Amino acid sequence: MLVAPELATDGIDVLWDFSRSRAGHGLIAGDTGQHVFREIVQDHLQYVAWDDERLPIELTLRHWQPSKVVVDVRRSFGQPIFAGTGVRVADVAGMMRAGESAEIVAEEFGLPIGDVRTAARILLGRAA
Repeated sequence: MLVAPELATDGIDVLWDFSRSRAGHGLIAGDTGQHVFREIVQDHLQYVAWDDERLPIELTLRHWQPSKVVVDVRRSFGQPIFAGTGVRVADVAGMMRAGESAEIVAEEFGLPIGDVRTAARILLGRAA
């Protein structure tokens, strides 16, 4: 279980901030243990949001921008959802994969058409 306030992400890897002085000063990749050039990832660095009991609750997935997609452990069993809606990204992509148009999918889920197109682009590898 990833329960450590020192965990961060650059949108690609899980990073561990071992610095006790400045946030983002001592970063290593969680899988390899190699040091990360903080100057390179600083613009993309995000820490996990924590609740009052110091348990992880939410992470915004930056590579989905301009759509706001989050992983919220309290909703949808921790699967990526469109923020503020609870709509699972996988459900949107599933309808697109089944051949529905972006307009129909957007109407079905009450999402902006841009969010549907983002899901198709990232999960299906094609424009909608």
